[in-house]
Amino acid sequence: MPLTGWETLGYPTPPVSRPPEEVAVVVKRARAVASHQTALRLHGFILPSWLQDDDGLIHVSRPHVRGVASRRGVVTHGRTVPAEDVEVMHGIPVTSIERTWADLAALLPMGMVDELVVAGDGIVKRPWTPQGRLEPLTTVERLRAAVNRAGRYKGVRTARAALDLIRVGSDAVTETKMRLALIHAGLPEPELQLILDPSRPVSPDGDMGYRQWRLVLHYDGAPHDDEAQKLVDAWRNKGWDDAGWTQIWATVEDYRNDFRRVIHEVRCRRDEVEGQG
Repeated sequence: MPLTGWETLGYPTPPVSRPPEEVAVVVKRARAVASHQTALRLHGFILPSWLQDDDGLIHVSRPHVRGVASRRGVVTHGRTVPAEDVEVMHGIPVTSIERTWADLAALLPMGMVDELVVAGDGIVKRPWTPQGRLEPLTTVERLRAAVNRAGRYKGVRTARAALDLIRVGSDAVTETKMRLALIHAGLPEPELQLILDPSRPVSPDGDMGYRQWRLVLHYDGAPHDDEAQKLVDAWRNKGWDDAGWTQIWATVEDYRNDFRRVIHEVRCRRDEVEGQG
């Protein structure tokens, strides 16, 4: 019987459309686990642009096999994956989100720590919804445990360096990039999801900031067309202004320029406050 789709094999359709040949390969390789690029896409990871292109290959892991294409359309990675790092997703065994993140380190050029931090921030954050924050997909502690179980492998040093920089509270790639830019510039680490008055049930907030300098930073990626959101933003900004805080708004242009303007303005505010002391 020819394969015509995921339903033909009795599996639910995944969030990322894949050819039925992929399913056939994974099913036939009952002793293998979908991993690396395939697992990254199934889990919906935030990836560098050069990793987002679908190469059409299916990546699986199983012990003691060289990392070459063992058959057409399949790349087999010679890696042992402990049972605690495997989950069943859309009817097939896939590396867990923690192990998939650890494996991502092996796909990145040596020293590309920031991209791994971006991916890590994206899975430890508590997603925002109008009804409140959801539980995170994982935690830094669970990521660290997965790296430890993976043992020695290409990229393990990058993974360990990234673990020390992952934080809960960056709601977008741009926020992670801005936080890292500030740290790399020698500035203190900003407080994420800064709230003006934590003792109040409703209080103005910001993406990040420095309470010691009464400075809050917002990332405005695009103008809001929603009138209700505009009113919320205006209320937020007025609250910070009335409290005597300095506000900095970062834009996509700042993102493209490595946040150099933002770094300069933060330093100016720091010098202004500390010069008064």
